[in-house]
Amino acid sequence: MERFSFASDVAFVPGGDLLDGVTVAPLTPSIFEGSVIQAAIFRVAPGGRLVRHPATFSQVLAVLEGSGGVSGADGVVEPIAAGEAVFWAKGEVHETTSDAGLTALIIEGESLDRFRERPTPVR
Repeated sequence: MERFSFASDVAFVPGGDLLDGVTVAPLTPSIFEGSVIQAAIFRVAPGGRLVRHPATFSQVLAVLEGSGGVSGADGVVEPIAAGEAVFWAKGEVHETTSDAGLTALIIEGESLDRFRERPTPVR
């Protein structure tokens, strides 16, 4: 077993224009470093956002704490709160915002899909 932290003191502010008031604490190496998937904790400060952009890979955003708004290709903002998740397909234009602040686990990968209902076992 190897323990490591994803606390706010190990997070960093990525460069670029996609994130406004957001810090990232990686849990896995980046896909761009050869990983099959990548996962990170994103902390969106009150008033922060991940600006509208196409998903580089399919991704799941699971809100762990706080609340905000998410939109997909249609641009319609829907509320999201702790205990809820969204899935965006590769290439889907999307955005995440938060007036109050939120913490989310984001998992991305080329062949990532969201959980679907389990098939009923045949007896």
